[in-house]
Amino acid sequence: MKNKELEKFYDSVYKKGEQGHYTKLRLAGKDIAADRRAVMEEISWKGKTVLDVGCGTGETPYYIAQKGAARVVGLDYSAEAISAARQTYRHKNLSFEKKDVKDVKEKFDVIITMGTLEHTDNPLGMLKRFKSLLNPGGSIIVTSPNWSNPRGYMLLTLWFLFRARITLVDLHYFTPVEFIGWAKKLGMKLKWRTVDQSWAHGEKLVADFTRRLPNIARDSKLPTTGARIREFIAWIERHVLTLEKDAPHTGAIGVYHFRK
Repeated sequence: MKNKELEKFYDSVYKKGEQGHYTKLRLAGKDIAADRRAVMEEISWKGKTVLDVGCGTGETPYYIAQKGAARVVGLDYSAEAISAARQTYRHKNLSFEKKDVKDVKEKFDVIITMGTLEHTDNPLGMLKRFKSLLNPGGSIIVTSPNWSNPRGYMLLTLWFLFRARITLVDLHYFTPVEFIGWAKKLGMKLKWRTVDQSWAHGEKLVADFTRRLPNIARDSKLPTTGARIREFIAWIERHVLTLEKDAPHTGAIGVYHFRK
């Protein structure tokens, strides 16, 4: 799925309601997803001007405005997402715009993008664009699915060997390796960590695979059965959940902070 197709895809997602798409699994009983919590804790937002590229329905920009940011702009190319954001989240320092980042002229102290870079045709080009919109001393904060963990290894085996459709819209499968390389090319400092270990090798992984693997097998016409999938998930519960330990690179979501 290329970028031009993503607008139609996300319009359909937001029209149906994002909560029904994937948010419930990510929240897992919490009031804020792990990646959003990590972004909120990454810096002090007080007095900052902030651009959120791919803001979706606007929850993160709203939280940032509440944290004392001087100006927050949420950007998305889905009209449905922007409409929902404007209806749901209001703050005197917050605005939402349906616009491509290439058309932005204003400079910002911080640019964030959550779960979008893996969908873009040219991730490094996008980061270069972000850098050009930063004020002196500014930051870029990115979150992206991280594949250097048991969940990633198992799903990418299906992708590389059988071209199974393991995600709906991802064009790339990043680990910290790519971001470390991009920081060097950008001439920026990088601090990174990963979050949501449970999704990578814990109880959320089991819940995810219980739902995801039958769909992958069906859509990709893989030669397996429901019984074999259940047997595999039982093996994961016994061995992966027992033996795997948290490490800096093993969370399901990477959080990357570039600084000028």
